[in-house]
Amino acid sequence: MRIFIIGTGNVATHLSAALLKARHNIEGVCGRNFSHTEELAKKLNVKPFNSISSIPADADVYMISVSDDSIADVVTQMPDVEGIVAHTAGSVPMSGLARFNRHGVFYPLQSFSKTRTIDMSSVPLCIEGSDSETTDALLALARSLSNDVRPMTTIQRAHLHLAAVFASNFVNSMYAEAENILKESNIPFDIMRELIAETAAKAADMGPTAAQTGPARRGDTRVMSHQMGLMPDRELQKLYSFVSERIQGRYKTTDK
Repeated sequence: MRIFIIGTGNVATHLSAALLKARHNIEGVCGRNFSHTEELAKKLNVKPFNSISSIPADADVYMISVSDDSIADVVTQMPDVEGIVAHTAGSVPMSGLARFNRHGVFYPLQSFSKTRTIDMSSVPLCIEGSDSETTDALLALARSLSNDVRPMTTIQRAHLHLAAVFASNFVNSMYAEAENILKESNIPFDIMRELIAETAAKAADMGPTAAQTGPARRGDTRVMSHQMGLMPDRELQKLYSFVSERIQGRYKTTDK
């Protein structure tokens, strides 16, 4: 397929590389920052565009991979195009693309950074289309990249994105809190590597409810009280108490 990329960030960089690897034709790249656009276009060996209004109108798919707040502006500036227009956002409704006859969503469930290598073949790709023909075309495109492709409605995708915030963004924030605690005793964060890996593996294999361990899960008030005393930061104490109470509340009924 002939695909035009709008955006130069983390998702756009990984997605365009995967599309090229799958032997799709990248027709060009357009982004807000032209130096970034030129950089990505050079990697893909395609033409950079510095104006959305000047992009070609005959590509098969236009992949809008920009920040959520910028999607509406991109849609407003785009010319009338013949192909499918899809965005890659988790929480933006498909209806935002309704000015185009054929439109949809191509949402990869993964945390992307330009400096990290991602195997797109294992990334879940969540697809929604404005009609059955568009959906089928986007599903076929997704299956050329990934072995895990799932049709999904707007409301399902919104809940998925919310769950991802808890499972990824919030969890990483907890890693940062752990890193700060370790720094107080000059312990490098890499000591947590195997613990993090095993915790994630157990959650995936057993389910997170069954995999839960720790003092709150055991109801060990002695340990929890001692750990509260190790935290001079009142906000961190509140966080510890809130999460611990949430864990204890979840298992009050399941343990009976």
